[in-house]
Amino acid sequence: MVKNKKPKDEEKLENTKSNKSNSGLLEKITSKQILLCIGEYSSKIIIQDVFQNKKNVFSHPLLVSKFKKEVNGWSQSIINKKHILSLEKNVDSHFWYQILPVFSERNVLVDNLKKSSIDNIKGAIVLSSLWDGFGSALTPTVISQFKESNTNSIVFGILPSQIQTSDAQFNAFSSVGLCLSKNFTPIVLLDRDQLENFLGIDRQGSIIKGSSVVNFLLELIQKKESFVQELSELTRAFNVKSYTVMLSSGASLSVYGSLENILNAALLRPLLKFKLSSSLIVYAVFRIPTRMKKTLSKNNIELSLANWFKEKTNLKSIQISEPIYIDSKEDRIDLALFIGGFELADIFSPIKKRIQQMKNNAIKKGLIKKKDWEVIVKELIPT
Repeated sequence: MVKNKKPKDEEKLENTKSNKSNSGLLEKITSKQILLCIGEYSSKIIIQDVFQNKKNVFSHPLLVSKFKKEVNGWSQSIINKKHILSLEKNVDSHFWYQILPVFSERNVLVDNLKKSSIDNIKGAIVLSSLWDGFGSALTPTVISQFKESNTNSIVFGILPSQIQTSDAQFNAFSSVGLCLSKNFTPIVLLDRDQLENFLGIDRQGSIIKGSSVVNFLLELIQKKESFVQELSELTRAFNVKSYTVMLSSGASLSVYGSLENILNAALLRPLLKFKLSSSLIVYAVFRIPTRMKKTLSKNNIELSLANWFKEKTNLKSIQISEPIYIDSKEDRIDLALFIGGFELADIFSPIKKRIQQMKNNAIKKGLIKKKDWEVIVKELIPT
């Protein structure tokens, strides 16, 4: 599995140097929500807006990769090394099961996640494209490390396109099952096809197109410092670990006429195709102009949401986070509804059929254990 293995002394020196460069940013982060981007696809989304267009999504995103040189290859400019965490090991990583054991060993990447400074953050948001082997294996590993340090974390996991090949589907299927088996770390599922087909506008009337909607979503929840804590508490209270998002950006109340009409429009462009009627809980984040504080008070929003959902599903809970109020002469509002508890089998049963042969071959060759695979499947398709 390991190619071109280096002498131990040389590898130790390389790891020491990498530890020093990787640790600089983590030492400076205290009492904040941090963002970790895993995988080429998700990192490119952040690179485009944060590093190239200088938009304020997260002030200190960490781009996590196999090698530092990969990250700079994804960008049109050199990314400061303080924003990069890397493994720096030349190991096979096409499939999750190849590299997962590497993350359980002592290595630069995991060591940096274990640093004591990580205990000071309010929460961690992990954005990961789940179809490559590195990201599909590292994502459940990362949330395990946060759990060990008693740090709340949330995964935004991007599922592959329907047209991507079976190896991508296999990695993503496995990663989601592994994440859910880690207990009480919420995973927000996003669909690549739905992301890339998204079209909306922001508060300034500028177009939000394609996967850049992820940056809009992250920018919104960054303003809500209690986001990770609140959604984590809701997850533990109701034992609901999987979510997706319905959102509306720059919606004018005078144009739509009511909050219910805005929700109807948002329902037409979900970031994941799922069965709303099987949903159990909703966590809502709103950003509204201060002058509309009475019209769209927290209580009014809660009643409007309850009324809108009552004919669609039998919810156990609707939690409205304290709205984010901003100074604006416009009547545009932004909202994100994190909807949880829907049936995962509808999404993952077709994928299970697609990857059957690949899974069988892996078990036959002893690359994964049958009992480990059964744990993954049980989380996604309960019997």
